[in-house]
Amino acid sequence: MSSLCHSVSRLRLGVMVWFLVLAGAVALPLPTVVAQSTPVAAPEAAGAIDVTGLVERAGKLTVADLQTLPGETVDVTYESGGKPEDHTFTGVRLVDVLDYLGLAVAPEARNPLLPMYLVVTANDGYQVVVSGGEIDPNFGNVPMLLAWEQDGVPLAGAQGPLRLVVPGDLRGGRYVHGIVSIEVRTVAGD
Repeated sequence: MSSLCHSVSRLRLGVMVWFLVLAGAVALPLPTVVAQSTPVAAPEAAGAIDVTGLVERAGKLTVADLQTLPGETVDVTYESGGKPEDHTFTGVRLVDVLDYLGLAVAPEARNPLLPMYLVVTANDGYQVVVSGGEIDPNFGNVPMLLAWEQDGVPLAGAQGPLRLVVPGDLRGGRYVHGIVSIEVRTVAGD
């Protein structure tokens, strides 16, 4: 009889754990896309975006600045507007951009990218969030790019000067074009 009670207790425990896991999955935050209704003014300098927040070299960042860093070209496929998109983008890894700008954190900080996140804003006010852990080579290692070229053509007009490219995303919601600013923040407060 005690063996039967023990088995029933284990079953109850298993069911409770399953419900907790399910509840945790349901309670996870929704995707990190944030809509903003007010359009943001285009950057003053052609081909430049504003970089603010926890970086040592805050200010204007130009395509020419980025082109001094190691670039790469990636082929991506994602869904946009209900149909597949296939493109080739050329740019620089977002993590290399942060290295170039310098993170404004204490030198002894352990895993400095983990508590950080970036708010990327487009010229129409659209915003997305990228976590530092996603792009950190020691953790997520997602090779996100700030791209200046799509399918061999420089990004210009409302599409430029830069576009966020997120290889691995199945949908194009974070492929922000017309970037005007990037703000680097931390969960501990700025």
